[in-house]
Amino acid sequence: MHNQHLTFNVGECTVVKVMERELQIPAGNLFSGFIHSGDPLHGQPVPLSIHSWLIHTPDDVIVIDTGTGNGRDRGNNPLYDHISSPYQDNFLATGVKPEEVTLVLLTHLHTDHVGWNTVEDNNRWVPMFPNARYICSAKELERVKHMERYRNLWLDSLLPIIEAGLLETIDVAAEPVFGNTIKYIPTPGHSPDHASLIISSGGEYGLFTGDLMHSPLQLAHPEWNSVFCHDHQQAESSRRKAITWCQQNNALWFSAHFAGESCARLTQDKTGQLRWLAA
Repeated sequence: MHNQHLTFNVGECTVVKVMERELQIPAGNLFSGFIHSGDPLHGQPVPLSIHSWLIHTPDDVIVIDTGTGNGRDRGNNPLYDHISSPYQDNFLATGVKPEEVTLVLLTHLHTDHVGWNTVEDNNRWVPMFPNARYICSAKELERVKHMERYRNLWLDSLLPIIEAGLLETIDVAAEPVFGNTIKYIPTPGHSPDHASLIISSGGEYGLFTGDLMHSPLQLAHPEWNSVFCHDHQQAESSRRKAITWCQQNNALWFSAHFAGESCARLTQDKTGQLRWLAA
């Protein structure tokens, strides 16, 4: 059980990691085309985490990304199909009730980021956070709505919050701010309108990077794209910009998929190599 929740501070805000689960993908599979079969890394398992970030600001209770969700039909994809995780128990163990959440901010609409938008209630999907405003990119929503591969995701994780009147769409490029503390910024590449979120409070900063990176290996190799990345050139450019921004602002990097602490500062060693310094 993950009752001993990892908690971080950014100014007046606290950020808590809510675990869904951890899994492993061989490095050669995750970074296919970048790590070749002769490379000693090729068969090494890369640990990945799927989780949400729960943020307490002076004004709001915010959830960033909502994991995969239990019991979803995901076309027999073993990573996501009909999983059973203790996410709801882990969430409640933070001391926050779902109805207390005021904002749900989504970085993008892939299946492992939107699942707990909803929960099952008497064989129908209903919003998990009934009093929250859910926010996502208008372009991402439009894309997912019209793709057959996202049909089930649309029906179980998006349509119920739309029908409940809880989903608001944004133009990520306009960099809208929510709760006076969190701003969307465009970091396209992993998905066409992928966004990251800057939190600023009391002169301190954090960056919720969504799927900019899947492993700290990419700090040394920002040119490596995961198999999940849509536009390789854009994704690499977004990664490099985010790394620079975090260094310039001494910001915490809140990853959506790094295992363990999932949050760190980026530091350089004597050789100029970037290092992941767990927070």
